Amino acid sequence: MNMRVENKLAPTSVNKIERIHKPTPEEFKHTTRSYRQPVIITGKIADWKAFVLWSMDYLNNVIGKKEVDVNVSKNKIFTFDTENEVILPQTKIQFTDFTKWILEEKKADEYYYLRQTPMKITFPELLPDIEIPSYIAKKLLMVTNLWIGTGGNISPLHYDAAKNFLCQVRGRKRILLFDPKQTSFLYPFAMNSQMPHVSQLNIDKPNIEKFPKFPKAKYIECILEPGEMLFIPTFWWHQVYSLEQLNIAVNFWWKPNFQDCFRAPGRRFLLQRPHIFLLFLINTLFKDWSVGT
Repeated sequence: MNMRVENKLAPTSVNKIERIHKPTPEEFKHTTRSYRQPVIITGKIADWKAFVLWSMDYLNNVIGKKEVDVNVSKNKIFTFDTENEVILPQTKIQFTDFTKWILEEKKADEYYYLRQTPMKITFPELLPDIEIPSYIAKKLLMVTNLWIGTGGNISPLHYDAAKNFLCQVRGRKRILLFDPKQTSFLYPFAMNSQMPHVSQLNIDKPNIEKFPKFPKAKYIECILEPGEMLFIPTFWWHQVYSLEQLNIAVNFWWKPNFQDCFRAPGRRFLLQRPHIFLLFLINTLFKDWSVGT
């Protein structure tokens, strides 16, 4: 699919992702228009120990033969089979065997991705090597995840019901982002499905007959370089392509603003999980849910 940025953005949409170097929290808030627009922050990850230390040898020495869960795919698309509407399986593997598989670039019928793995639970020994971004109040942090994989891995088009910092440590990622206003063109699965936050589309090979509104969708694109962190606002759709043989990232999910849930596709989320609405309301009344709102 030949996806071009030029002349495909709605006038009211973001037309580029700005890069800002070590902004203050107030500068970050201003640039993102109170956490509503994506931005790439440079300079911060270079201060992490991980940025210097995280070679395969280092990770093998620290983590060793610990058994970890990795997702399995036949085609490097993780971790949803959108055609059959199923969540793809996981398998357990020793960490050193997983890294050996990456380094040897084995050609096989199965591909692996250590994805969305909570570090506090699975890799607490690596937590001293990273820093929680200063833009997140500690009470707002939900989870810190580790991602390790190879070039060619794809996380298909989806949104998250949280603010997100995607921090690139090794390799690069190509990311396509769609404003929540584009939801009606992106065909999410039904609210009662296993994957209500995932698009039914294969946007690289779209079936226009089945999904005729998709050509109207507008998007922006970026390449996230090592040492950069991308802020993805709540409910922004994104598809992520891993580049290079070794690709390592850390992401931080943090609590959304109350107002975010009244914008598409936030309304879908609240209809599916009304108890979350009550939690939002309680936390907002006590002013504990978010900062700057």
